Amino acid sequence: MIGALATQLIGLFVDDGFLAAGILIAVAAIASLILLGALPAWLAGLLLTLSMPAALAASVARSARQAPRPDAADEGPPAPP
Repeated sequence: MIGALATQLIGLFVDDGFLAAGILIAVAAIASLILLGALPAWLAGLLLTLSMPAALAASVARSARQAPRPDAADEGPPAPP
C-alpha cells in the first residue's frame, strides 16, 4: 500500500523517465563543466536554454513513436447500413 502510494507520488513529478533522465544528464554535465572552469557562465546558460527544449522534443518524438496507431480499417467513411 505504501509502495503504491510512493510510486504514485513520484509519478506526479516524474511522468516520463526518459525526459527526466535527459534533463538530469544535461544539467549534471553542464554543472560539472562549470565547476571545472571549462565553461563560462553565459555559455552554460545558452547550453541549458538549448538542451532543455531538445530533451523535451526527443521525449515527445519517442512517445509519439510508441503510441498505438489506429488500424487502417478504422479510417475512412463508415460502411452503409
